[in-house]
Amino acid sequence: MDVFVALEERIEKLIKAHRELQERVVALEDENRKLRSGDADGAQLAERIEALEAERTEVRARLEKLLKNLTVLEL
Repeated sequence: MDVFVALEERIEKLIKAHRELQERVVALEDENRKLRSGDADGAQLAERIEALEAERTEVRARLEKLLKNLTVLEL
């Protein structure tokens, strides 16, 4: 009898894992479809990336200027 109970538990675990896997596949397919469609979130992310790159360029220029001023002061 214990063998049948253990087998039943394993089957129930397999069924549960299979259902979870199916749900994950559906969620990933939905996410993939959204990413491929280039919806508004993708556009917002692209704009944010551009803004951050511009800010990085500005900060880099300021740092270079500060470093140049420091080297002049050290001389």
